[in-house]
Amino acid sequence: MSLSTVTDCNCRISEDFDILRRMEVFSSAPAEVIKLFAYFAKHRVYQPGEMILQQGYKADSCFFLIRGKVEVTAMHKGQHVVLQHLADNAFFGELALLARFEWFFSVKALEETELIITDRESFQKILEKYPDRRERITEKIVQLRISRFEHQTAYLLDKLIDSGVNTEIGSQPFII
Repeated sequence: MSLSTVTDCNCRISEDFDILRRMEVFSSAPAEVIKLFAYFAKHRVYQPGEMILQQGYKADSCFFLIRGKVEVTAMHKGQHVVLQHLADNAFFGELALLARFEWFFSVKALEETELIITDRESFQKILEKYPDRRERITEKIVQLRISRFEHQTAYLLDKLIDSGVNTEIGSQPFII
């Protein structure tokens, strides 16, 4: 590895650290944990229309949206459904750091989009390095996912109500 490669790498880690520490998901994380996320980070720029991840494929990474805009969709009963749009400083795929499953949604870049990507293997290395922080980090991910689920549910319910569809489920209570 040449000196310029090391310098470029160190600059990239420093830049990633500065970006990540400003994101909500890292708001209460100590600097040493954020530095490890920056160290393990992979960068990718997607062009408009390019698929970032596809429903049905193995989920193994979390994506931090540095700049750009993406559309989150799902195929349901043969229908293409837009679930939400995300822009700068958002993140998605966080549950893939905690569990093994297949993506239940797809994500496509709507404009040139830069992402920082953390895979499950790197995340596990971070947790191994800071086992005393495992519970706190996991709790933060779950809390943020619940918050997103609440916003997505409200969005979909608003769309349902606005469409004039009968929202009565029937005589059985509708429990999530």
